[in-house]
Amino acid sequence: MYKFPWSKADNPGAWVEVTDECDLYCPGCYRHRLEGHRRLEEVKNDILICKKLTNCSRISISGGEPLIYPHIVEVVDFVSRNHLKPLIFTNGEKLTWELAVELKKAGVSQIFFHIDSGQKRPGWEGRSESDLNQLRQNYADMIWDLGQVQCGFNMTIFRRTLPEVPTLMDWARRNIHKVQNVSLIALRGLALTEDKKYMVNGREIDTSLWKSSSKDEYEISMTSNDIYEMIEKYFPGSNPSAYLSGTARPETYKFLIILNLGSPKRIFGTVGAKAVELNEFLFHLRKGRYTAGFKNPKIGRKVFFLSLFDKEIKRAFLRYLGASLRNPARLFDKIYIQCINIQQPNEMLDGEINLCDGCLNQMVHKGEMIPSCKLDEYRLFGGPIIEIKRDDRKINASNH
Repeated sequence: MYKFPWSKADNPGAWVEVTDECDLYCPGCYRHRLEGHRRLEEVKNDILICKKLTNCSRISISGGEPLIYPHIVEVVDFVSRNHLKPLIFTNGEKLTWELAVELKKAGVSQIFFHIDSGQKRPGWEGRSESDLNQLRQNYADMIWDLGQVQCGFNMTIFRRTLPEVPTLMDWARRNIHKVQNVSLIALRGLALTEDKKYMVNGREIDTSLWKSSSKDEYEISMTSNDIYEMIEKYFPGSNPSAYLSGTARPETYKFLIILNLGSPKRIFGTVGAKAVELNEFLFHLRKGRYTAGFKNPKIGRKVFFLSLFDKEIKRAFLRYLGASLRNPARLFDKIYIQCINIQQPNEMLDGEINLCDGCLNQMVHKGEMIPSCKLDEYRLFGGPIIEIKRDDRKINASNH
């Protein structure tokens, strides 16, 4: 696989949060409602700082729920006018057709919808991930009808929903023309066990203030490998092409990228490491910065020319030729790339903070760039949380 060459100062992405208010509850969410809507000028200033310090090509606009922010269209317009791609991360509840049209006119590049069965979503409570594919389809169809805006979906994966990942993937693969990105995010959090305590700046914190925590360590220890193995079991040949490793544990896959290649009728294979590396190299050569994806997901049959040096694309090309010989109508199928992004969020491993090495979601906090997943640790406690092992003798003494 190809390791993305992103760094803190040369990174394709940055993150800005416009509000911490939200209209849904999502298990595993890092955000607390502390400040409400931010002033528009502060948001704009953060965007300019991100552009300067990260050399980014896109800005992810999030929250809270960004679509309830009263100036969301102005934020999208400001990002676009600064020659960056605006992305929105939303639960979709407040997205109307009229607002979608406004966002498109303002220059939105992609809209990611967070939909999973853990949410307390009105009218969808108690539904399985399979049932929720109907809701996902509604949004995918809306963005497809809107045109010129990419569509993505984020899903938190729990132990109980891990077996449903193949159903999600089957739906996504059939919608490769409408859905350009799917992010599967392993549930992580603080393990509230007797042998651990958590410190910030030398002081033990009150973990009851932290939303993403659990007494069941198994539930919050899922890895990207667990999710990938479930995909590979049902869709053999779903070979990852690129990744980001961990800062404390380089052997962990924090971002694991599978690039499906095919049409709505059939996935022929995947894009390999060599093509991803070439795409990053050429984009940086032309633009002076990196990219987090291919320019046009409707890539067409020209992608098969890359089979000259990319073995994964060569395999896909041979399957395409075989399918076309059996049914010549396949020659007229449009060919798309779809990104499946498996994420293992920040975690504590033996007292070390294991972050993404080349974090795509850095953001501004009091003039400093920090990973967006750490924002509420700074807001609530004044810095990043550190895990400390308790003295076993003291634990045993207290139990007696």
